[in-house]
Amino acid sequence: MRILITGAGGAAAISVWKSLKDEHDLYMADIDRSACGLYLVPNQQRFLIPRGDSPEFVDTLLSLCKQHKIDILLPTVDSELAPLAKSSDAFLEQSIKVPISPYDALKRCYDKHALLTHCCTEEKRPTAIPAFILLNKETINSITQFPRFAKPRIGAGSNGIKVIHKQEDLAGLPTDNSYLIQEFLPGDEYSVDVYIDSHGQAIAAVPRLRIKVDSGVAVTARTCQFPELAKTAVNIAKIVGIRYVANIQFKASKEGQFKLLEINPRFSGALPLTTAAGVDIPKLLLKDVKGEALPKGLMPFNDLMVVRYWTEHFFSPTEWEALCQR
Repeated sequence: MRILITGAGGAAAISVWKSLKDEHDLYMADIDRSACGLYLVPNQQRFLIPRGDSPEFVDTLLSLCKQHKIDILLPTVDSELAPLAKSSDAFLEQSIKVPISPYDALKRCYDKHALLTHCCTEEKRPTAIPAFILLNKETINSITQFPRFAKPRIGAGSNGIKVIHKQEDLAGLPTDNSYLIQEFLPGDEYSVDVYIDSHGQAIAAVPRLRIKVDSGVAVTARTCQFPELAKTAVNIAKIVGIRYVANIQFKASKEGQFKLLEINPRFSGALPLTTAAGVDIPKLLLKDVKGEALPKGLMPFNDLMVVRYWTEHFFSPTEWEALCQR
């Protein structure tokens, strides 16, 4: 199959490439001509594209997919997901499959306040949802218990996060509803790689303890047999409306209760550990898209640990220069 992967400079795209490179014809795209993943595929299969929030993004990607007869488009960048979901019919008309969650689910995940609020609209609020409030001029004086955790309601990685130890610490934050104040969660942090098939059935939920994190990506981690957390992750994914791939992050309170941090409705950067543990999510997705039989119930996996290191890929400068001319 011809598969185009976006976000070629990110760990998620490289993780998908590692899984699929031996069996499929892979194409890579990114906004940056220096993105490492571009140089893992032949010259004619690497593309520069606009940012996901650009008005030209969808049309450019659709044109590339049509020109190169792409069968499946796999976006790995958060800002690309909602625009592609909103335009999914245009791709389907050209027999190009874009297996991502529905638009409404993606919008919920993008806005952390919308995500937590949606989870709380269920008949019974899940215990895994932390206490939260939007910061504005009306709510700032009601926040009296500390420590608390502040983060932008829209954002990625660790940008803008802050531990609030006292009332005065709130003074430096914007009071325009752009910040979320949550209960402080000092315990262990887990990510759960989840796969919900196209019919809404849970196929995989693999918890990973994030032992060491660099720039938002786990560089030391281990898979853990944690059935309760796996079940919680699946339940939340279904409440939100996730389909196909998601990475759901949790952190423990001081009482040891794991609570939701965020949902990344895409492939995760630490996906190779989940694959090595026995659950190859990119290959599961391709089976799903092709209508092949998938396992019944949650797949078993092995306990495994990973440490990560830099590696080098050498190539002629003429390859980089060729991209500069496009």
